Amino acid sequence: MKRVCAGFGHGTVQNLPDEIKSMITTPLQPEFGLVADAFVQLQEGRHAADYDFSEPLTRAEVLSKIDLADQAFGAWEKIKRTDNANVFLASLLLHKHWYANR
Repeated sequence: MKRVCAGFGHGTVQNLPDEIKSMITTPLQPEFGLVADAFVQLQEGRHAADYDFSEPLTRAEVLSKIDLADQAFGAWEKIKRTDNANVFLASLLLHKHWYANR
């Protein structure tokens, strides 16, 4: 999923597998970049919070992550009914098949 989000996060379809590129309507809406980048950042933050006890989270860091999640949900509201959103969701589900040969 992180790999799919990294591809969508750059706001371009160049980093996506051909199977996904062929289904995307360009230009890709900029909200996909926000949603995808937020997914990666929040996942990394969750992993750090769960497994890295060397640095405790500050209140400001937590509030920043909450704000990022809110922004991502707001961006998703704008794009969730688009054809590209369907491709994005399918990519998250089928990424193991579509990225198998990369």
